[in-house]
Amino acid sequence: MSSPRTIWGLGSVPDLSLIPSPDPSVGVLRCVLPVTNEAGRTARDRLKRHFATQLTDTARDNAELILTELVANAVAASIGTDVILLVVRVTAGQLLIEVFDESPAMPRPRSADDCAEDGRGLQLVDALSTTWGWHPSPGGKVVWALPKAGAA
Repeated sequence: MSSPRTIWGLGSVPDLSLIPSPDPSVGVLRCVLPVTNEAGRTARDRLKRHFATQLTDTARDNAELILTELVANAVAASIGTDVILLVVRVTAGQLLIEVFDESPAMPRPRSADDCAEDGRGLQLVDALSTTWGWHPSPGGKVVWALPKAGAA
């Protein structure tokens, strides 16, 4: 389910290039995570520690949920590979979450029935982001999101 604020495919590249360099006082969280069921929890824990004082409660909650969904999707897309990469940074007061996986397949939001255990992740990302999208990257793709409620 695509919304007007969702940017698909190559259209996301120019938009990301307009985002200024990271705020050097905050730094950038970069992680290489193994493709395991624990990757989402590890990513959340690292985000909490790294941005403990820079984010409002709402921004941190949104970022944790978005990051968990993007990492879970990357793990699911990375069958047969060893790692996924994530980068989280604050630029101009806005948090940017980027998750790389080795699958070239574009993310596709799905409709899930009431009894389904999965299929709502990208709908959640869409609801909690001001915008999100993806772009091809050497060796795979990057799915990114700008969560609502920016840095403090």
